[in-house]
Amino acid sequence: MCVSRKALLAALVLSAGAGRLHAQAQEQLPAPPGRYIDGVIAQVAGRIILYSDLAGRLQQARQNGEAVTDTMACNELDDLLFQQLLLEQARIDSVVPDEAQVNAELDRRISYFEQQIGGRDKLEKFYGKSVTEIKAEFREQVSDQLLGQQMQQKIIGSARVTPREVEQFFKGIPADSLPFINAGVEYARIAIYARPTEEEDRRVRQKLEDYREAIVKGQKDFCTVAILYSEDPGSAAKCGELGMVPQGVMVPEFDAVALSLKDGEISPVFKTKYGYHIMEMIARKGDQYNARHILLSPKASPADLAAAKDKIDSLMTQVRDGKIDFSKVASEYNQDEDTKGTNGLVLEPNTNSPHWAIGDLDQRTFMVLDKLKAGQISEAIPFEDPDGKRGYRVLRLIKRTEPHRMDLVQDYPLVQQAAEAKLRQRNVDTWVKDKLGGTYINIIDAYRGCKFEHPWMAASGEKQ
Repeated sequence: MCVSRKALLAALVLSAGAGRLHAQAQEQLPAPPGRYIDGVIAQVAGRIILYSDLAGRLQQARQNGEAVTDTMACNELDDLLFQQLLLEQARIDSVVPDEAQVNAELDRRISYFEQQIGGRDKLEKFYGKSVTEIKAEFREQVSDQLLGQQMQQKIIGSARVTPREVEQFFKGIPADSLPFINAGVEYARIAIYARPTEEEDRRVRQKLEDYREAIVKGQKDFCTVAILYSEDPGSAAKCGELGMVPQGVMVPEFDAVALSLKDGEISPVFKTKYGYHIMEMIARKGDQYNARHILLSPKASPADLAAAKDKIDSLMTQVRDGKIDFSKVASEYNQDEDTKGTNGLVLEPNTNSPHWAIGDLDQRTFMVLDKLKAGQISEAIPFEDPDGKRGYRVLRLIKRTEPHRMDLVQDYPLVQQAAEAKLRQRNVDTWVKDKLGGTYINIIDAYRGCKFEHPWMAASGEKQ
C-alpha cells in the first residue's frame, strides 16, 4: 500500500481543527451510531487512531471534489492502520526522523500552498495563524509521515524490475483496461537568483545594529520597531512575536540563538537564509520558546537582477551553440533547489514522475511550454519566490504527449513505475502479514464491516 497522497497534503490544506473537521465531514463519514464527538476508533500496538483523523482525510477528499463514500472511509482507515504499524516498527527499530528533512518538507509544503493560495499573507489569513505557528502545529504530523515513508522504503527495498519484467507486466494488462493518458509534458528548469551586493548586505546589517543599540539603550521600543520595520509579514504586526514554538520549527541558526538567550535578553544581530535578525527572548519552556524578532533582508537592485539575467542568458547561449550541455548547467550553475539534483528535470510532487498532465501545470508554466517544441529552451523569465527573492529562470520542453491509451514504448517510464509499484505492493503485503502475527490490533464495531486490503480484522481476532 502506497502512502496516501491526500494524507501527505492534508496537514497544510485543512483550515480547521479536528473538532470542526468532524462537524464538516459528519454527513459523508460512516460514524458510530448515536451522538459522537470524537474518540478512538482503532488501535495498533497501543497507538490510537481518532475519528477526527479519519474525518480530516475525508474532508480533504471532499474539498478536492471527490465523492466521499463508505468504501473511501474504509480505504483511508486501512491506510491509517498501516501508518501506525510503520511508526510502531520505527519505534522498535529505534528509527528517528531526520530533522533537516522535516524542516525542508514543511518549507516545501508552505511554499506550495503559498503559490496555490496567492502568497504568504493570504495563507496566514486563511489559517488565522502565522507561518511559524502553522509549522509548529503540523510539525509532528509531517514528522510522522516522513518517518512512515522512511520505514516503508526500508520494507520495499530497491524494488527494481528488468525490461523483460516490465514487458510481461504490460502484456498482463487486458487491452480494454489500459489506462488513458492525458495530454502531458516533461520539462526541465534552471534558475539564477539576483544576489544583493556586499555593500547592500553591510547596509542592512548596520541598520539593524543601529536599531538594536537604540532598543538596548531604551531609546526605541522593540515592539514599535518590529511593527514599523520588520520584514517578517507573519510576526511584524504582533510586535515581532512568534508565539510558543518547539525547537526545530525555525531554521537551525534561529534556534541556536534562541536557546542561548535568557528571558528578556536581546540577541546580537545574526543572519539566516532570510536575512538579518535581532531577537528578544520572552520565555522558554523545555524545548519550546516564545520570542520576538525583527527581520531585515538585503534587497537585490535592478542592476543585480539584470546581472542574473545576463548570466542565465550567457549560459543558455552556450547551450544552444553546443558548447555546454544543458544538464551540466543544471547541476553546476542552477540555483533552483528543486531541480539542481535532477539535472533540471521537474518532477511532479505527488507521483515523483517527470510526466505532468497539462491540467496540473500552473498557468504561467503552461503558457511558456505551450509555445515550445521538444528540445527548445525558453527565453529567460523573471520570477519571485515566496520569500521575496527574485531572479530569472528558463524552461526546456523535453517531451510532449497527446491523449492516448497507455503504450509500452511511448509510456515506458510510466509502465515501469506501475510494475515497480506492484512489486512494492507485494513486498509490503508480505511484511504486514508477518508483523500482524505479533501485533495487538483493535477496531471498534462501527468499522468492522470494512473490506480492508490488509488482514487487520484477522489480527484482532475477527474474520475478514
